[in-house]
Amino acid sequence: MKKDYLKAAEVINQAYDVASTYEATKRYDYMFVYDDDITAVLKSIQVYRLVKKLNPKARFVVVGGEGLLATAFAVMRFSLKIRGKTVASSLLKKETEAARLKRVAMALGVPETEIDVLDKGTNTTENLQAISHLAKGKKALVVSTQRLAMVFRQSADFQCNEEPEKHGCVPFDYDLFVIKQTVEETLRWYNFQAAGNGRVALHLFASLVRRFDVYDGKFLRKPFEADDKTKEADALLRNRFLIKQRVTGVKQIRAMLQYVPILWDIFWHAEDYLIDENEAISAAERY
Repeated sequence: MKKDYLKAAEVINQAYDVASTYEATKRYDYMFVYDDDITAVLKSIQVYRLVKKLNPKARFVVVGGEGLLATAFAVMRFSLKIRGKTVASSLLKKETEAARLKRVAMALGVPETEIDVLDKGTNTTENLQAISHLAKGKKALVVSTQRLAMVFRQSADFQCNEEPEKHGCVPFDYDLFVIKQTVEETLRWYNFQAAGNGRVALHLFASLVRRFDVYDGKFLRKPFEADDKTKEADALLRNRFLIKQRVTGVKQIRAMLQYVPILWDIFWHAEDYLIDENEAISAAERY
């Protein structure tokens, strides 16, 4: 990956950074892990233990539907099977993002009886509906990696606390625990962000400025107007890495072709995914 692309993504990553509001002395009734990346569990498990000390009845809630996992797992299973690695293939069970977060949390010592799974949502609004209705106004802590935190905050504040009835939500009282990461730190196999030579990660950063512009006043509030530096970074990334999903004709063909290097990379790195995930869980167990 060219350094210029990484630098541009880091500009956007820092521009949309969000400060954590988590307080170690505050009593929380729920800890929601809202992410498509097991990093959110790996880096917050100690926080959950502190939450439980202050409130033994606190619940650990994992959130997320199928997302990229469904396609990625199918590609990896196929890859391992045709190469005769059936044992490794059997380890790749079909699971939603939330189910995977739950599996990792249990591996790190969270009892299954303490975990609630919200994996029926197909978009941000449906996830916020499930989260806010489960919390029912009680105090919640939401865990998110840095790359997704701003989208969550602006969406939750708008849909749950500004226009709850319109979006089928109820008021949501929450603090954020944001896991700080550089763009390069997100590029792991266990979260698929490294796939396609980093194209999965760069698609996300190529979409942020556009997302806030397009959905401002509809599903979220734009936090600020992007400055010239951020706009320049966005322009560099958007043309090359943004995968436009709702297009037709020639643009649809181009969008589909953008998936080829990503899926091809996942196909050849199925074992790297398994190894990286196991190593990440083992590292978290030691702390």
